[in-house]
Amino acid sequence: MRRLAAPLGFLAATRLVLNTGYRLVYPFLPAISRGLGVSVDRAGLLVSVRNLAGAATPVVVAAGRHSTRILIALAITLFALGAAITSVTSAFWGAFAGFILMGLGKPAFDVGAMTYLADRTPYERRARYLATIELTWAGGLLVGAPVSGWLIDRFGWEAPFWLIAVLAGGALVLCFRLLEGARPGDGSPGAVPRLNRSARLLLIVFLLFSLAAELVFVVLGSWLEIEFGLTIIELGVFAAVVGFSELSGEGLTLLFADRVGKRNAIMIGIGVAITGFVAITLIGGSVAGGLAAAALAFLGFEITIVSALPFASEMQPAARSRYLGFIQVAMASARAVGALAGNPLFDAYGIAGNAGLAAVLNLAALVLVFRLIPEHA
Repeated sequence: MRRLAAPLGFLAATRLVLNTGYRLVYPFLPAISRGLGVSVDRAGLLVSVRNLAGAATPVVVAAGRHSTRILIALAITLFALGAAITSVTSAFWGAFAGFILMGLGKPAFDVGAMTYLADRTPYERRARYLATIELTWAGGLLVGAPVSGWLIDRFGWEAPFWLIAVLAGGALVLCFRLLEGARPGDGSPGAVPRLNRSARLLLIVFLLFSLAAELVFVVLGSWLEIEFGLTIIELGVFAAVVGFSELSGEGLTLLFADRVGKRNAIMIGIGVAITGFVAITLIGGSVAGGLAAAALAFLGFEITIVSALPFASEMQPAARSRYLGFIQVAMASARAVGALAGNPLFDAYGIAGNAGLAAVLNLAALVLVFRLIPEHA
């Protein structure tokens, strides 16, 4: 697998840049809304439309159907353009257009990266490779959030998007130097797959646990500002702590998911997430309690998703990129609903309402996996 070292490093580094651009919105949504001169609820529409744009992932995947490398390059281009438009216009409707482009690019890149690696690794060892690039999801908070907070504090809310656009442009150039071109059957989307029951139910599981996480993540910044009066820099530190928790979940998955079985790892992750969300409702009234509970919830979420992605990659192997595209649609749709519902739910019931509903959704996902979705042979 040495030939995968350079592509794996490139995909991980690029995904760190894209994840930072994707995730910085959550802790800094109040700051972004003030910069745009709109309410937090209206700024939440940017998150929702970005997530909803992910429902078009199969269209982007089809456009790059001849080569996984082309798909990855197309995704990077869309994200770079979206970040640039968001920063250069510095206005709500410019950000609206930019967020749509980023919402198209990010999930398409994920499909391309996962397909590229899955096509080149055996299923029994695949979790460790996909978990390696998934480490960058936590990195988007652990590294990206403090840097973004510092940039916003000194140069304004547009500064992180400028930097991300430049870095993504550099990644686009490197893409054609470090990734292989098309091979016979490589990354082939195949025909539109006929989904069996397990494949359909797994889509629902992805939808449920993604919606649960989004309901809490989208109000994270508002909760911390309103409840505890945290500053921009303190929000960045809080986000980094959550990011470290997620990094721990990704690291545990990298080490153990292939050993204990990916289905078992999914159920363990969901169970941890349920515990964390319930804890938010019980001890979220203090900074320390809220931090510990949120860290536990997102530790569970990361174990769940990082185990579920390699599990999904073998669900429809003859049409891998198309099925992974459907997975992205399920997650994008869930996140769009969560972004729309999260703030009104928070306004009505506080963080306990969001976290309580998140626990119920995860419980439903756990029942589906335990009762109806078997491990691959």
